[in-house]
Amino acid sequence: MDLFWLFCAGEDSGDILGESVVCEIREKGFSAVGAGGARMQHAGLKAVVPFDELPVNGFADVIFHAKKLKQHLCKLQKLLLNEKCQGLVAMDYPGFNLKLMQLALRLGKRIIYVEPPQIWAWNPRRVRFFLSPEAKKRVELRSCYRMNVLAYQKYGLPIRQIEHPFAAFSDLKKTEAFSPKEILLLPGSRVSQAKRNLSLYRKVAQKFREKKIAVRFVASRKEVQKFLEENIGEFPVVLSPVSTEERFLQMMSAKAVVCGPGSAASEAKWTGTFCVVASRIELWTFLMGKLFLRTRHIAMPNIEADSVGEKPPFPEFVQSVLSNESVQAQKIFQAIESR
Repeated sequence: MDLFWLFCAGEDSGDILGESVVCEIREKGFSAVGAGGARMQHAGLKAVVPFDELPVNGFADVIFHAKKLKQHLCKLQKLLLNEKCQGLVAMDYPGFNLKLMQLALRLGKRIIYVEPPQIWAWNPRRVRFFLSPEAKKRVELRSCYRMNVLAYQKYGLPIRQIEHPFAAFSDLKKTEAFSPKEILLLPGSRVSQAKRNLSLYRKVAQKFREKKIAVRFVASRKEVQKFLEENIGEFPVVLSPVSTEERFLQMMSAKAVVCGPGSAASEAKWTGTFCVVASRIELWTFLMGKLFLRTRHIAMPNIEADSVGEKPPFPEFVQSVLSNESVQAQKIFQAIESR
């Protein structure tokens, strides 16, 4: 095996941000090995664990997949111990990456952490992992979100603000002529998430179909695409493009987007597409969020707008699985219709 850097991305957001870092490491003459999705693999990552088995959503999901997740973590840790491993590139996913980072520090290896834990929103004690003399010496922090940059700077930690991948195509908004006609529905990047949101998103889709407005479901990965195709055959389902430019154009060409509070909401903001943030959350996770989440909103575009006293750009309808989904669907529909 050639000299390599170990990569770990466990979510679609990490896969999106990790693509450029894979290119960066390979341009320096190293191989990229580890965990990452289609975008990182397209850039040259050699995947050693199944990316589709890494994303989890909520406490119950973590417990249910605990054994398999532990196996994947152990495999990544063994690669980190390999003498040919030059360092760790961590993308978000703190459940794995903080453990990998601690091991890398004990081994004296360099770490690049892209989108470190959101200490301003949840569990601020995690900052302690970055405050040791060894961590300050060996960990390079990067984030494309102003909130994260400011949070780590408050602790005297240098952190580099990077561009969102969509920034490279922002001029297309001025030069491309589009006539948006359809609603894009993104019910979740994980099958478990898509299952919880399926009935809600179907109700929303049916409301738009009654108004003769086209709708299209977008799946972030093949296993989600398969699940949606098997359960909502009456509506078209497409796989999200690997190409960043194609994703930008897909998002920009929509009349509106309905999605969860993750990376899709940020992408909609970059394209200037109206977005409704909607999700159904397992009860325990919902209650924990109510108790410990330190922000009034959960979608990053809304959080960042609120932090500077601006009006949040997107309505949020995020409720527990015990809430009335028919009422939730009607609110989503009305939010888009009133635009």
